[in-house]
Amino acid sequence: MGGPRGLDVSDRPLPRLFAYRALVKYLVLKDIKVRSRGTYLGVAWTLMNPLLTIVMYYVVFQYIFVVNIPHFLAFFLVGFLMWVFFSRSVNAAATCILDNEAMIKKSAFPLETLPIAAVLHHFFHHAVALAVALPLMLIFWGAALSLNLVWVTLVLGAFACFTLAVALWLSTLGVFFRDARDILDVGLPILMWATPIFYAPEMAPAILRPILAANPLSSFIGAVRAPLLDGRWPSKMHLGLIALWTAGTLVSGAWLFAHHSSRFAEEV
Repeated sequence: MGGPRGLDVSDRPLPRLFAYRALVKYLVLKDIKVRSRGTYLGVAWTLMNPLLTIVMYYVVFQYIFVVNIPHFLAFFLVGFLMWVFFSRSVNAAATCILDNEAMIKKSAFPLETLPIAAVLHHFFHHAVALAVALPLMLIFWGAALSLNLVWVTLVLGAFACFTLAVALWLSTLGVFFRDARDILDVGLPILMWATPIFYAPEMAPAILRPILAANPLSSFIGAVRAPLLDGRWPSKMHLGLIALWTAGTLVSGAWLFAHHSSRFAEEV
């Protein structure tokens, strides 16, 4: 069965994607509206959800489960919010091609817009959650106010690019391996506990620290915690690893998607 082919490398993908920016905007807004359709609070849940989550964790970690890490709530929220964005984005990306089968077979458009829209949808919610959490961290939970906070924006931008790269990988694999979503259901919880969200890397036994260091999420989270919680630059090691992970996954993910997207319409 024929269908609109995906974007070849020779098709100048960036200009073409820019030309379809209105489609990306439509897909993101559609997902936001669908999520809030039929609810009493509608889009207000985008604000209520992170606020209620933060309150819940504040009660648990302030009064019940006391952890010996300075400013633990801010420490935890940095890792937790970044993890939620990453895990939800890659989960959505794994089936974004299959979920839009009718659209792919009926219309010609850059198929990259689908994983991009999936990531941007969750990035919108992540930005709202950060807008709620950051002032609370700065005012109440010991975060440091300094010029080094610029690094938070830069690292989060790189993290969004890395997440998009993983989304391109998984959206491609999800077309040819329908078990991808089930594998993620098992793999993501394992990855969560192998990511220093609830604990500092130095708290792990020495034998496990190389595994934590090899986890790319560790570098991104550590590079956000440094300027936000300690008022200092991220370490050179974290910045170097972030550059390698982001560039490597983005180039390989874009190539993989472009190389196989011409077969998507036949496979879905």
